Amino acid sequence: MKQLLLLLFSIIMISCSSQKKALQETLQASYETWVAGVRGGGSGINFYVDLKTPLHKEIELKKVIFRGYEVPFEKIDDLHFVARIKTEGNQQKQDGTDSQIYTSPKNALTLGENEAILLFSEKAKEFNVKIKQVTEKPMLEYPSAKPKF
Repeated sequence: MKQLLLLLFSIIMISCSSQKKALQETLQASYETWVAGVRGGGSGINFYVDLKTPLHKEIELKKVIFRGYEVPFEKIDDLHFVARIKTEGNQQKQDGTDSQIYTSPKNALTLGENEAILLFSEKAKEFNVKIKQVTEKPMLEYPSAKPKF
């Protein structure tokens, strides 16, 4: 009986790790930083996930943890997702406003500069995949506002 339980547990663990490995092989993660061209216009990081094949209908890409921030994904289409991270730089400071800057204590110290954790859900169970090399795209520098004469 113990051997049967051990075999069943091993099969479950192998299938979970193979699922994570399959997800890592079918996605590409990249990011680009941006700064608005006007004072107080904001700054941030756009984090992109591009898939080679659509996710199984029971799997949903929920959030990313990147550089201490934890933000939800926006689905562009079945193969492309983006998470828009607002950073502290170049933000307009006003009393009583929510700056919508979300930081996460989860794994912030254990992740490298170009590492991220993607959070997925499948049948109400959460699991994560660690991406070891996130590609950096060139920075977006938005032009400044036109002068008012």
